[in-house]
Amino acid sequence: METTEQSMPSDIIPTRNYTSASEKSLWWYIKRTNKDYYGVGNGKSRYDGVWPQAFRTRRSYSGFTTRGYEQREMWTQALRITLGNNNDIGALVRLTNSYFLVGGEDEAENFCRTVQGDLPDIPVIRTSLSGCRVIGRMCVGNNHGLLVPEAIYDTELDHIRDKIPEPIQIKKIEERLSALGNVVVCNDQVALVHPELDKESEEMIEDTLQVEVFRHVIANNPLVGSYCVLNNNGGLVHVDISQTDLEDLSSLLGLPLIPGTVNYGNKAVAAGVAANDTIAYAGMKTTSREFLAIEEAFRLPGRG
Repeated sequence: METTEQSMPSDIIPTRNYTSASEKSLWWYIKRTNKDYYGVGNGKSRYDGVWPQAFRTRRSYSGFTTRGYEQREMWTQALRITLGNNNDIGALVRLTNSYFLVGGEDEAENFCRTVQGDLPDIPVIRTSLSGCRVIGRMCVGNNHGLLVPEAIYDTELDHIRDKIPEPIQIKKIEERLSALGNVVVCNDQVALVHPELDKESEEMIEDTLQVEVFRHVIANNPLVGSYCVLNNNGGLVHVDISQTDLEDLSSLLGLPLIPGTVNYGNKAVAAGVAANDTIAYAGMKTTSREFLAIEEAFRLPGRG
């Protein structure tokens, strides 16, 4: 039976997987090779081979000219990726311009090697928080600091402090809304927080992250960290935000904001996207139409 919008969960909306005829063919090819060529239990990575890698980076473009068939390179800084077959990249990592925290155990090794190649100038730090790997859900940070939950293990805290660049501050925060990544979203200048966040937590966010803090909701939802992703150039927000609210929030933050979804229609954009000022990662299910919004939202630089 064909999947319809009515049969899907309320936070998922279906969307097309491609933006051109050439990418439609590539999308079909990637699904075919994942199923038939790579198979199950054969020990191969989905990133083995030229075409799967081209699909991840969205950088290969084939076309026809007056001289006939031509293969050209078209680079983008918004990349498809998965961690341990999990497309919720934003929930598993914390990416800033100065460091990249990655949750996970053995399955994170190849992931870290891949992103370190993309980001050679910043440390990629494998860790956990209180034994959990959902890094993006449990901490919040920027170029100035990193806030971690009070329950973090001493060994985890020491490991992060040993790897993270100076003079970034790392502080533990005791907050009843303990999933910090769900209730706080920030860049290097401003932060949005859950309206019911403790006053002491708000002051610590201001002091440690050196940002101006605003209590706000997005599309009538207080989980601002789940429904918004910011860098210093712009942001991606819940697709159901009204035009009036979008303009008001954009004016408040001083940033251009773009409504969108990730991972084939998921409205919880922070679950599927991690971004800084130069690069963005999204789950492998993220469609080309969704990538257009991601690239526009974060104003990522191109490279040739």
